[in-house]
Amino acid sequence: MSENTTPEIDRTIYPMPMFATLQVADLATAEAFYHAVGFVSLATIPGPDGTPAVVHLRRSRYQDLLIVPGEPERGGTTVSFNAAGQDLAELAEEIRAAAPEGARVEGPEDTAWFTTDLTVDDPDGNRLILTAPREAEMERAKEWARTFEGDYVVEG
Repeated sequence: MSENTTPEIDRTIYPMPMFATLQVADLATAEAFYHAVGFVSLATIPGPDGTPAVVHLRRSRYQDLLIVPGEPERGGTTVSFNAAGQDLAELAEEIRAAAPEGARVEGPEDTAWFTTDLTVDDPDGNRLILTAPREAEMERAKEWARTFEGDYVVEG
């Protein structure tokens, strides 16, 4: 049995510094899919006619998604989130087991920039990337980052 690495979900309402709004064809199907990815539903906001107009989802603090009914455009949105210490291989298997028709799970795969990424497309073609630094290679990553041009500071 592996250790539970699911991030603690903060259910506080606070000013969100960033969030993404995704159009989905069916709110209930999308909401169930995002639950499999590790999000919880914080609130369902009704529209003027009383039907759900927005579902507010959160995975961990500052990892908020709003899903709204509409005509999604496949491949139109990509959002990346820090994996928050979660085991990406385990999460990939959980998502694959729960994924409805049209969803896609790729990885986890190592990147050239010293992360491991899990790429998930929801049934509407919105893409999420959950990314984790490869801790064993942090010193190499810092040296690599020092070769970049720009106005930034490498921590450590």
